[in-house]
Amino acid sequence: MLNMETLEKFGLDTAEGLSYCADDPEFYEEMILEYLNESAGRIAEMEKFYELRNWERCGICAHSLKNTSRMIGAKELSGYARELELACKENNGARIDLAHECFIKKYKELTDCLREAAGLLR
Repeated sequence: MLNMETLEKFGLDTAEGLSYCADDPEFYEEMILEYLNESAGRIAEMEKFYELRNWERCGICAHSLKNTSRMIGAKELSGYARELELACKENNGARIDLAHECFIKKYKELTDCLREAAGLLR
């Protein structure tokens, strides 16, 4: 069972996340665990497209993470993903560099929090 207090301490809006999951705590937990399970692959994908300077694909990744982050109540991270998505659409390298760095840092912090809340960190 997820530790909701840990999620809220990190800044997740668990009420909003639960609302996206029909107010079903078990479904919410499944969504968070799925989000967490996909995180390593998503980071690798984002880093790959960033290194290739493929702003279109990087923006698509950011768009996807913007939505899935919002659905679990990670509004702050969703905002960082939105910033990266917009920077990619503008093809603004300097803005992308800053947005990417901030997004990846916050995304990794969030996944650490999710691991802690799920009892996967010791």
